[in-house]
Amino acid sequence: MVAIMPANRRSKKTLMVVAAAGIFLLIWTYFQFVPNERKIGTIAAPYAQKILEKVSPQTRIQTMDLSHLSRYVGSDQFTYARRTIKTKYYTGDRSSLTRVNETLFGTPHILDKANLTAVAIESPDILTLEVPRSPKVDMSAFSFGMSTKIPRLRDSIPQIAHWLPGSGCQLHVIAPPHDEDLPLEREIRAMGIDLTITTDVAPFPKAYFSILKKLYKTRTPQTKWLAMFDDDTFVPSLPYLVQHFNKLYSPNEERMIAAMSDNIGQIHAFGLLPFGGGGIFVSVPLAKRLTQKKVWERCIASPKNQGDQIVNDCLNDFSTVRPTFDMELHQMDITGDPSGYFESGRRLLTIHHWKSWFSVNVPMVANVSRACGDECVLQRWQFDGDMVLSNGYSINEYPSGIEGKVDLGKVEKTWDGEMWRFVHKIGPLREPVKRDVKKSFLLVEANEVDGVGVRQVYVERAKFVEGHRVGIDRVVELLWLF
Repeated sequence: MVAIMPANRRSKKTLMVVAAAGIFLLIWTYFQFVPNERKIGTIAAPYAQKILEKVSPQTRIQTMDLSHLSRYVGSDQFTYARRTIKTKYYTGDRSSLTRVNETLFGTPHILDKANLTAVAIESPDILTLEVPRSPKVDMSAFSFGMSTKIPRLRDSIPQIAHWLPGSGCQLHVIAPPHDEDLPLEREIRAMGIDLTITTDVAPFPKAYFSILKKLYKTRTPQTKWLAMFDDDTFVPSLPYLVQHFNKLYSPNEERMIAAMSDNIGQIHAFGLLPFGGGGIFVSVPLAKRLTQKKVWERCIASPKNQGDQIVNDCLNDFSTVRPTFDMELHQMDITGDPSGYFESGRRLLTIHHWKSWFSVNVPMVANVSRACGDECVLQRWQFDGDMVLSNGYSINEYPSGIEGKVDLGKVEKTWDGEMWRFVHKIGPLREPVKRDVKKSFLLVEANEVDGVGVRQVYVERAKFVEGHRVGIDRVVELLWLF
């Protein structure tokens, strides 16, 4: 984890040291022989000090209260390293992997879990990472809808709180009658979300299809796209999603943009249909066609037991339009370990199934956006020392190296099932690597700290062999400054 400085950088630093020493020698000479030493010292010393700050060891000692880490550590001792990061914004898109020519962390400390209230820590200098600015777009061109139950909607507050407040988008929810529907509507509206809850006793598939008519009837002159979501559909960056649609699709045509299943087995079972969890986006002209009285009555009478199946059948029966499958909308029909998906560095316009088919606290993943913006969520950097940060999800260390051994341009298939079942959607894929090749620190905390920034805690837990812990846990922290 310790970087080797290139020769040209060593030479540059040597020259800077000589320059600093020369300035201090000049100051000392004036102290000895010139009466007005205070004036020359005042002028020269700051310049020498700035030079020495650049060439001095890039660490400083700080005493910290790290007691918040004890809840995440299982071993009596653990290793610990940290880094503070500030964001430098630029205009443009991000690549799937950005190289950084320095190490992410310094030498780790070994700490006692029982003694964390006042720990002297050597902290490296602040690291600057480049992040794209979120595009400035009219987000009110999108109107969103979902069918769910009131308790599930309440559970969904953390995820919609990330991407909807202050957007100007409408959110329509169709749900069975419940005592808490109006109080919950008021609560969510107070968050800056334009929510309307409509109660309906219709079965879920028909309620889901009814979203389309609700969105069409409540559209505004600004509305261009009607989006049908599940209650666990997550949007990492709404501005980027809107910009993506603005670049690729005309809302003035009859269009349906949707997610395809990642799993060929789901396609075999249900057909090549728009899968609702990844998002179904219907242009206003197409919605006008599908909500005509005669068309609507025949479609809503469908016996299908999935809402997106009714949408698909209605489209096939009453329109020549067929879905356009956008590869950046993600249904995520996967089970098991989803790490490879989240560590791919690819843009995820939507994320689905994160609290059912697999388990990832996606709102916690996205909390870092409070410090570095929506576009930094799951952005990927590779550092010297063969360490890769997938921001908000993991930090991976490759002890045997990356070059020529691990193709980071391919998605590591860490989840269940044969590779051929998924390559049509998220290929190219590569086989998962063993733990001795890739050591993973996974995110366990991401919270605001004292108005300073967002603190992320990542942990690699010691492995267990026959019920016994082997080694100690490893913990790293990143503080993203506001």
